[in-house]
Amino acid sequence: MMTRLDRRSFLSLSLAGGAAALAGAGLGASRPIRAAPLSSLTISGMPAAPSVVLAHAVESGALDHLVDDLTFTIWKSPDQMRAGAISGTMEIFATPSYACANLRNRGVPVRMLNIMTWGLLYVVTTDPAVKTLEDLAGRGLFLAFKDDAPDLIFQLAARGAGLNVDKDMKVSYAATPFEVVQLLLAGKTDVAVLPEPAASAALLRGRKAGLTVRRAIDLTAELGRQTGRPPRMAQAGMGVQEDLVQRRPEIVQAFHDACITGGRWVANNPASAGRLGQDYLGVKAPVLERSIPHFRLDVTPAAEARADIEFYLSRLMELNPDIVAGRLPDDGFYWPS
Repeated sequence: MMTRLDRRSFLSLSLAGGAAALAGAGLGASRPIRAAPLSSLTISGMPAAPSVVLAHAVESGALDHLVDDLTFTIWKSPDQMRAGAISGTMEIFATPSYACANLRNRGVPVRMLNIMTWGLLYVVTTDPAVKTLEDLAGRGLFLAFKDDAPDLIFQLAARGAGLNVDKDMKVSYAATPFEVVQLLLAGKTDVAVLPEPAASAALLRGRKAGLTVRRAIDLTAELGRQTGRPPRMAQAGMGVQEDLVQRRPEIVQAFHDACITGGRWVANNPASAGRLGQDYLGVKAPVLERSIPHFRLDVTPAAEARADIEFYLSRLMELNPDIVAGRLPDDGFYWPS
């Protein structure tokens, strides 16, 4: 069972006023008969700043009356996430939208529950000469997760700028974003492609080391500029097992609602959110606090975000149709449906 993080203090911070609101409800009103609590449920976040929202959703107690044994974990790599989704051991899981679509199209019974982050990827550098994607021609850079979201999004942006990542630059890969940060700070590279919170960590650690590290290019804004769309990309959110949607729709709805509440709380309380996320993500609270304004947090049901998801997936299919298993997902992919 999940270990609570000083839950009494947490609840007093984030749920103040809840008792007063309940006191105003009609205490004499009849109550519907509820299904028995689910014996156990696993929620799996990604190793990125949006998982602070999930930490709030879990710690708030929003699912306590619906689930007896609630487990919250952070997956370490996209491959681990895919394996957990395929096996069903990850029942509600953070996922890039394209990865969830790929699973669905390959017959894995999962849906996209919502989109939580609409862009969190940056080109970070110690070189003041790097200001545009075109400035990367002929240079080397590092990023993490080859053939997954950071790599694919960077390829899209570079292609839109007229660059071929295989011919016009030397792209090298590390296992995790924080390994890329270490390479940047050690002078092994002067350009890195980083998601949040790793981008914020690079800036803060660089300052302590006497280095000037900056966000040179916001890749989400760049893709928006290239396509004539807002700086908003349906990058990642939560996936859910179809079986859970069918058996316990009230749990799925309650979790989504808790994500909306958690998203608002994180946006309005970045310092407290940083402290909450520190123990889950293994990232210092000040880093998480600094990262919150930079990952475009907006919890949106997948069905409502469908047009944005399909636009993003269609762009990825221009790189390689196999990224989403050759087609856009069917209507049932988008929760609620």
